[in-house]
Amino acid sequence: MKVKICGHKTVEDAKKSVELGADFIGVIVEVPVDTPRKISREKAAEIVRAIEPPAQGVMVIMPGTIDEAIELYEAVKAPFIQLHGNESPDFVKELKSRAPCKIIKAIHVKEGSVELAKEHAKFADILLLDTPTEKAGGSGITHDWRLSKRIIDGVEIPVLLAGGLNPENVEEAIKATQPYGVDTASGVEDSFGMKDYDKVKNFIKKAKGA
Repeated sequence: MKVKICGHKTVEDAKKSVELGADFIGVIVEVPVDTPRKISREKAAEIVRAIEPPAQGVMVIMPGTIDEAIELYEAVKAPFIQLHGNESPDFVKELKSRAPCKIIKAIHVKEGSVELAKEHAKFADILLLDTPTEKAGGSGITHDWRLSKRIIDGVEIPVLLAGGLNPENVEEAIKATQPYGVDTASGVEDSFGMKDYDKVKNFIKKAKGA
């Protein structure tokens, strides 16, 4: 079971998540929405450079254009781009042809998402299933795992489950959906929005033991 910890703002936090067993380290880069986890491309690049294999960096972006996505990629150079907006399958296809990295496409799970996910699965390397929200994830709210299970069963590529996951519900979520991996941001933070290492440790332990 792969684990992605998202929303890192410091090198220290990223290194600690790696030390505790995270497989993917997410940084949210200059997204056009209000989120306390947003950082600059320069800070994101610093964090990505500090991630030691086998863990890998994921830059979460919501670009308006392909050129903007490429510009951000060139600045950060993460092994993975996570597209977290309403990008079309054609957008993913073109970005994949121009950026030498892997693409994670976020799907905001609701009625109609199953067919959309199948279209995105033609071009993306990984899908990430999140709760619909006005922000770039991090809502702390779960979604209908039955729909998630239908998507996971209906595509041929790996799927990460996100949306309101925390140390208390991650085992149940995994049993209900059987994903490739799980993702959390707010579920492992303290009341000040900083990474809580005990929560990170417990989340990873429970996810990998489920």
